[in-house]
Amino acid sequence: MPKDPPKMLYQIIKEDILSRIENQQFSYDEPICTEKSLSEQYGVSRITSKRAIDDLEKEGILYRKRGVGSFVRREPGPALEDQKAELDPALPEAVEGITIPLVLPFAVTLGGMMRTVEAAARELASHGYHLAIHICEHDPDKGRNLLLHLYAQHAAGLIFYPAGKELHADILKMFTDSGRRVIILDKPHAIDYLSSVVCDHYGGSYMLTSHLISYGHRKIAYLSRNSPEEMSSLSARFKGFMQCMKDNGLTVDPEHVKVNASMDYHMLKHIINSLYRSGVTAIECENDEVAFHVHMCCLGLSIQVPEQMNITGFDNIEWAVTGNAQITTIDQNFPAIGEAIARLILEPGSKPVIQTIPVELVPRASTGPC
Repeated sequence: MPKDPPKMLYQIIKEDILSRIENQQFSYDEPICTEKSLSEQYGVSRITSKRAIDDLEKEGILYRKRGVGSFVRREPGPALEDQKAELDPALPEAVEGITIPLVLPFAVTLGGMMRTVEAAARELASHGYHLAIHICEHDPDKGRNLLLHLYAQHAAGLIFYPAGKELHADILKMFTDSGRRVIILDKPHAIDYLSSVVCDHYGGSYMLTSHLISYGHRKIAYLSRNSPEEMSSLSARFKGFMQCMKDNGLTVDPEHVKVNASMDYHMLKHIINSLYRSGVTAIECENDEVAFHVHMCCLGLSIQVPEQMNITGFDNIEWAVTGNAQITTIDQNFPAIGEAIARLILEPGSKPVIQTIPVELVPRASTGPC
């Protein structure tokens, strides 16, 4: 009989936490763990403990309060009051008002989305509105059914972050025809009856590439865990990179574009080593999390950052400044996105508005002269 593969450290930590929950060895009112406590208890890195907590959050078992720790949910799928407490403990308790649903295709803790939701929820709450979070899987049928349900429940409006390319425009038209504003997040479109708030992903990527070129880099690779076609934001970032290279008279070797790249440490080390040996001196990454993994691989390969390899990310979240990784990145200004959403919901009239939130380059120690 073949032996089962050995469990990874984060899986062992997950199982221990689940065992404590099953045996009622916790309190709902106190954090069951923090990244620091797990790191010290199991003698592992903060990245390993974070992986265990992130997995349990995605599975709906834990939720996180910033600066406090991770708590056990009282039931699968948080109730509205639990969601509000997660967004911002300082938010006032619920009062009579209007509920605005926000539909996301991923956990609200991913990337900088929590900061966007916090800002939007705070502004809406001050005007008697309540933000209700709905997490919808990457399933067009489930997404469609959820939107129909929200329409039938007479939601006062809708904030919608589409998964993939499907907008369900016919259902969104039902919302707007009944006088309810629809705001599309982070997805450019040409539908004249829908408002949208988007980050300047294209401009941010263009700035990162210009930054690298200004340091004398000519062989610049692009590395992504996902395919640019999967999300409009990733597509815009890749286009910004390609256009900046073209505008500066530089060609991109197809072998230097790595999409759907594995984040397995050994596989990624192989990719980084191959790029380095081919003369690449800078790697522009899909986001900060990917950039951090690239940084760790460079350390494992004894490739000096930034002397031998420059690395950039995108989003300006905690991954950009984890440990000794000081990643040059793009700040999306997530609170400004949330405030823009709230303003569009609150302003009178239903004339569609398309608003692009500017971004800012954040240079750090991961980039320098070639």
